Amino acid sequence: MKTLLYKAVFTYDDIHRLPEGNYEIINGERRDMTPTGFEHGSFEGKFYELLTRHLKDKGYVAVGEIGILINKTPLKIRAADVVYISKRKSPEMPKGILETPPDLIIEIISESNTAWEITDKVKDYLSVGVERIILVDPLTQTVSLYQKGKREATLFDFEEEVTLIEGITLRIKEILT
Repeated sequence: MKTLLYKAVFTYDDIHRLPEGNYEIINGERRDMTPTGFEHGSFEGKFYELLTRHLKDKGYVAVGEIGILINKTPLKIRAADVVYISKRKSPEMPKGILETPPDLIIEIISESNTAWEITDKVKDYLSVGVERIILVDPLTQTVSLYQKGKREATLFDFEEEVTLIEGITLRIKEILT
């Protein structure tokens, strides 16, 4: 007896009724993500606190694999660790998958992430107009800053000052230790 497996392909029409879970959608196909560890979640929380404290009147901050629409056809949705979107771009607090590119995305790199996965994700974010992407790598204690319109990333270590977004400059070691 043969068993046929149904492979769901999601389209943009499905965007408001996607199932709950920890995944991204690449070319219409769901790609499950490995749950993050406690340290990763703690880092997300620290960035949330910092951004909320400094930007609460200027925009909205969210953490925890926030869906960012990259492409409608074929459907591509990426999941970001920390997101800030200004009230200029979104006058009201967003609901559901973000279809407007955020001002800032912070990704905490896990040991399970490959270099090509991270590079592909950064390219996707830049392609939709995300202004700043910050990759924080706790293992190497480095920070990579990607900016809209710039062809090269800037690399920092945790001891150096980095500007997360206008008005927030700090040493990453100050919030992650």
